[in-house]
Amino acid sequence: MLKVFQIFSSRFNKYGGIKRHCLDLSSLFKNDKEIFITLLPDETVGYLPFIRKAYFRNLYNVLKKQNCDVVHIHGFGEFSVIQAIVTAKFLKKTIVYSPHFHPIQYLQHPMLGRIFFHCLLRPVLPLASTIITITESDTIFFKKFHSNVVQIPHYFKGEIACENVSECKKKNMLLFVGRNEENKGIDHLYKLPAKYEVHCVTKGPLLRKDFIIHSDISDNELNMLYKEAALVVIPSRYEAFSYVALEAFAHGTPVVMSDRVQIADYLKDKCGYSIFKYSDYDSFLDAVEKTINTKVDIEAIMSVFTPSIIKNLYRDAYLQATKN
Repeated sequence: MLKVFQIFSSRFNKYGGIKRHCLDLSSLFKNDKEIFITLLPDETVGYLPFIRKAYFRNLYNVLKKQNCDVVHIHGFGEFSVIQAIVTAKFLKKTIVYSPHFHPIQYLQHPMLGRIFFHCLLRPVLPLASTIITITESDTIFFKKFHSNVVQIPHYFKGEIACENVSECKKKNMLLFVGRNEENKGIDHLYKLPAKYEVHCVTKGPLLRKDFIIHSDISDNELNMLYKEAALVVIPSRYEAFSYVALEAFAHGTPVVMSDRVQIADYLKDKCGYSIFKYSDYDSFLDAVEKTINTKVDIEAIMSVFTPSIIKNLYRDAYLQATKN
């Protein structure tokens, strides 16, 4: 049996995309007869508040005790990624690396991003046997620096609505799911007219008193919001994929997303979403008006993210990495 040990540093964000991806990937191979996946314990992750970056405590000793064939490292703009790659290579482990890439020009500090990538991350990329990307843009980018790049989308593990989704919808209800920060484009929401009932799964405070905030809710409560919403909005500066869009589509809820949300690579010729130009508020409002209450091609969209297909792609990637 091939043993895979996943390393990621996003323990502090319950709804963080990378952490959710790692947990889902581990769940995908639960009880599998060929591949067994374990995760780095949360307590191994430390945090340096003065630079707002994570690091790994005693990673060398933790990794040395792991009887694993592959170390799968996740993350991009963190020093902990460099730490993990170098440590795994020193211990002669086969490395699979998933960047969850954000284009440097869309980072909050692009110049620092370029320095970090070219001076620190780029030199250690050859230490990985395989790089796993998510979308077309990051595949093109990393193929410049590595000879073995495999593109695999995320998968959806929940229940998919089949019929009567329109009966649950509140016709003027908009839903935003994400952190209350500039990168998530929450400023776009403040331009919405009062005719919409706007629900935000985030932590306040918000600048609009008429918005309804949902904090620390359960998965069942979140699913109910998806089910009731007539539209989900994702106005982010950048999303390497977007679990939020995937969850919305599964509930038959249309989506308005910025042109920097990369799940759109897999949605061509599908119905149930609109794209607007990031920071163009008029374009955003037009997209909302055009897309709210429209029909989602649930079956066609969700078939792209079938767990069995994604599982086989990861299985092949892990096995191939050990041969490189």
